[in-house]
Amino acid sequence: MKPNGWQRIGIVASIGLILGAGYHTLVTVAAADSRFHVGLTLTREEDRPNGMTESEQTKWQERCDSFLPTGERLHQELQDEWLEAAYVAFVPVPLGWGFVYLILFLVRWVKRGFMRPL
Repeated sequence: MKPNGWQRIGIVASIGLILGAGYHTLVTVAAADSRFHVGLTLTREEDRPNGMTESEQTKWQERCDSFLPTGERLHQELQDEWLEAAYVAFVPVPLGWGFVYLILFLVRWVKRGFMRPL
């Protein structure tokens, strides 16, 4: 069975939604994470107490660095960003198709109720 014109429009719109929403979410989440980590870096420099010894400065730096993702933690955050982008991109598509077909079913059902019996 070939898709009709409306179904073809829906397929193109679904592909556009998947690509656009996934990309937008990935960029937005990555930018928010970047701003958060830059904010942490700036805060730790502004909050550094004056008159610290070298060992205190080293401890301060290590404590502040523990908040910034490195290695395995950074890899996990990037996976989380991709996962979030995938959810935002793919979950609405079947929900949207299901909603459209539900509306079509209801409209046809109501329409059949007003038809005269033969």
